[in-house]
Parts: sequence; structure tokens; C-alpha cells
Amino acid sequence: MAIEQIKKLLKQKENIRLEFKESLNSLPLNLFESVCSMLNRDGGDILLGVTNKGQPLGVDPDCVNELISQVVNLSNNQQKLDPPFILFPQVFDIDGKKIIHIQVPVSSQIHRTANVIFDRSNDGDFKIIQPERIAVLFNRKRSSKVPGLLHLLYIQTG
Repeated sequence: MAIEQIKKLLKQKENIRLEFKESLNSLPLNLFESVCSMLNRDGGDILLGVTNKGQPLGVDPDCVNELISQVVNLSNNQQKLDPPFILFPQVFDIDGKKIIHIQVPVSSQIHRTANVIFDRSNDGDFKIIQPERIAVLFNRKRSSKVPGLLHLLYIQTG
């Protein structure tokens, strides 16, 4: 993603595909709730070092590499994100402030964090604990293009 696209995101309001999180020198405690909900919904973008209003505060430059390492390692840790889904954060310099961009694609699987499934609506992440809502999420995933890919895989290996 180019810096121009990050600047466009900063001009938007948080929405179903965009989340801003303040993060000076540590990861926000609810970061993986947003990651999980975006994986389960339509994907999206998370910008660390930005207020809820889209104002860049920046991430402490001395902490940037450590925070990126934590995002990558935690996204590959089944205890944090189940099933794991490795993320690849990027750093951008906006007006002299370091912003970490995490692009979260839509996933073909249902993900959970802290053993809880999350879904996204508007600009929020919501726990899904009701069996009927989990079934709706499962059916939405199942009706995506993934069954065709699974069928193709079965034909190639079967």
C-alpha cells in the first residue's frame, strides 16, 4: 500500500473495514479482536498510532520494530489467533510520525481470539456467542468462493 492510500484512509471515519488504534509503545489490548472480526467479515485496514478521529499520534520510533514483530508472531500463535493467520504490517511516516498499517484480508475460515469469535459491524468488534449467529457466520463463509477451491483441491488430490 502506498503512502497516498494511507493518507486517504486517515481522512475517512472508522467503519466496517477501517479501524484506528492509539499505540504509542505497546499493542492495544483489543487489537486481535479487530483482527479476528475483520478476518471473519470483509477484511480491512488497521492503523496503529492514530486516534479514533483519524488524527496521527504516531508510534514511538524506538518501539516500531518490536510492535511489528509482536503482530507477526502473535498472528502466527494459535493461543492468540485460532486458526493462525500471519499478518505483514508496514510502517509509514506521516508528518514525521510513524504509523503502522496492518492490512487484514478476508479469510475463508472462522477465527477466534481468546477462544471467542468476533464479527465486525460499522466500526465495532462484537463477540459472537449465540449458536445461531455462529451458524450464520459459518454459512456466509461456506457460501463464498472457498467451496469451489476445496472442490478443485479434492479433484486434484482425489
